Amino acid sequence: MAWFDQMLPQALMDANLADLDDVFRQTEDTEVRFSPRYLRGRMRLLADPWGWIERQERSGRRRLDWKLVGLAAALLLLSACAAAAFTGQFSQWFPWLGVNPDAPEASEDIMARMGTVIEQSRTADDMTVTLHAAVWDGETLRLSMTAEKPDMPEAWSEELWRGSWIYWEECRFSMRRDQLEDYTRREVESRYAEMELPPEKLEEMAQEQLAGDLFTFQQSFNLIRREGDKLFFEATLPLADYVERPELTLHIETLATYEEGKGTVVTAGGGERTGPGPDVVFLNGPYDFTFTLDKKLQPVIYEGEAALTAENIPLEVSRIKLTASAVEADCWSPASIQYLFSPDEEAGDPDRTYVKEEQAQAMGPQGLWLEDGSYVDFSEMRKSFTMAETLDGTAGGLGCRYPHVVDPYAVTAVNLGGTRVELRDLERRTE
Repeated sequence: MAWFDQMLPQALMDANLADLDDVFRQTEDTEVRFSPRYLRGRMRLLADPWGWIERQERSGRRRLDWKLVGLAAALLLLSACAAAAFTGQFSQWFPWLGVNPDAPEASEDIMARMGTVIEQSRTADDMTVTLHAAVWDGETLRLSMTAEKPDMPEAWSEELWRGSWIYWEECRFSMRRDQLEDYTRREVESRYAEMELPPEKLEEMAQEQLAGDLFTFQQSFNLIRREGDKLFFEATLPLADYVERPELTLHIETLATYEEGKGTVVTAGGGERTGPGPDVVFLNGPYDFTFTLDKKLQPVIYEGEAALTAENIPLEVSRIKLTASAVEADCWSPASIQYLFSPDEEAGDPDRTYVKEEQAQAMGPQGLWLEDGSYVDFSEMRKSFTMAETLDGTAGGLGCRYPHVVDPYAVTAVNLGGTRVELRDLERRTE
């Protein structure tokens, strides 16, 4: 019975969507938009299907068509080809972002809040590429895509691309022109903010970039895995929150391994490309996808002063940024800190404070406290550690990815190097 209880929510969702099947068939190249009301109802149904049934009946609404429910359940339980419910769609598209095993529905909700369903397919050379969805946290865009081809070569296995960068130099992202103009201006203003240049100079620099078509988005692609005749890819793109509902076009052409010197990126100098070219080509293309990002979950930034000591080193934290997938802290120390890149390096200067790898990991973020009182522990995750000497000390940054997505607006405190830093003591703002 417990097994049936676990399968019932998905069957109920299939039944819930069965009447819309013809509509979905007619709109396979169109983004399906679900209302917030529907999404909330879906989450309540999945969390407590039996309670949902009782509430529906008590409310006087029509009873469920149990023949339809039974049919959906039978199809789900007896056929591997049953139509998939929309439950957990973003978690399935972006499993590498991480799902909280204790609250998978909460992780799905967070991804959905920054997600856009795309579901566009293009075919070239018998290879069908499907761009499934995007998630955007206000600074990094991630795309989930698959490529499928009948009788895909067996050699296209994990061993083929393991340890190799993906050749993507002939792929590119572009933005609708009017939005690109605004984006370029904001990017120039942000890049040269500390120089305090006059507005007319910044505008001149922006126009030079636009006229010369100099601004390019720095995308990357990762080949995640293979299942049967299907390849799973992720594309990532640094994308600042400069324009509302950006309209982007992804052009894919020649995704491959490098022919020689695996891991060496092609560079351009004097208008000429240098370095290795493509070797084993997965996608030839061209494939073009145009989509609009509907949602984002902006980073939350806290600024102020928080003093702490980590690994016997005094630190003053001035800024903490939280996204759905990572935390970063800007800090300064009066100590002259030098990182030891190798265990064999020696601490030769008595006036310096030397930090080894294990110390750097211990100094970074170790976990988060959430408003419901729970704690997200990522002490075992690898930390980022950057330090640069200043005239009066050392400035740097500490960061870490989470094991699963987190609502940045629900974070109340951060564990930095073993010290609990209360965010209510800092000033919150959003970018």
